[in-house]
Amino acid sequence: NIALVNEMALIFERMDIDTWEVIDAAATKPYGFMPFYPGPGIGGHCIPLDPFYLTWKAREFDYHTRLIETSGEINTGMPEYVVDRAMKVLNRNKTAMNGAKVLVLGVAYKSDIDDYRESPALNVIDHLIKQGADTTFYDPYISEYKHKGKIHKGAEKLTDDMLKNADIVVICTAHSCFDYDKIQKLSKEVFDTRNAMKDVKNRSNIELL
Repeated sequence: NIALVNEMALIFERMDIDTWEVIDAAATKPYGFMPFYPGPGIGGHCIPLDPFYLTWKAREFDYHTRLIETSGEINTGMPEYVVDRAMKVLNRNKTAMNGAKVLVLGVAYKSDIDDYRESPALNVIDHLIKQGADTTFYDPYISEYKHKGKIHKGAEKLTDDMLKNADIVVICTAHSCFDYDKIQKLSKEVFDTRNAMKDVKNRSNIELL
C-alpha cells in the first residue's frame, strides 16, 4: 500500500497532479477505503525488514515474491527521489545543490517519537551530502544518530537564522511541535515530504511531495 501511493506520487508529479488532494478526495468514500500517504521512504523496525523474511523463506520453496521485492525497490528509492526534487526546487532559484545550505527537519521515522531505526531521513541526508550540500538537521527528539558507522550531530535548537540562511528546508518528519507557520514565513523554500504544512495558508514557497 505504501509503495503504491509512493509510485502514484512519482507519476502525479509528472502529471502536475496534487497527490494529497487525490487521496483526500478518495477518502470521502464512506466505506472500504483506508488512506495511505506518500513520504520520503519507510522506517521503523518492521515494515522495511519483516516482509523480506518471507521473501527469503519463499526462495527455499522456489518462489519469487515479486510484489514484495518491487514494493521494496519503490520505497527504498524514495530518499534519492526526495533529493532530486529538492534539487529541482533549487534549480528554479538558480542555486546548485553542490554547496547549497540544506536544513532537514526531523530524522525520526515517524512523528513525535525519538526512534530513528531505518528512518528514510538518514538516507535523505546521505544523498544530500553526496551531492555536496551543506546539510544540517534538527529533530527535537534526536540530538544525534549513528548511521553506517558515523555519528551525525544535529543542531541543538531550531533558530530563526537557521531557517533564514537555508537555501531549502526539507521536512522529513512531521513533528507536531514544529511551528509550521514560522517555518514557512522565515524559509526561502520548503520541500514538505509529509504534507505537514497542510494548514499553512501562505503556500508560495512550499513544494509538496
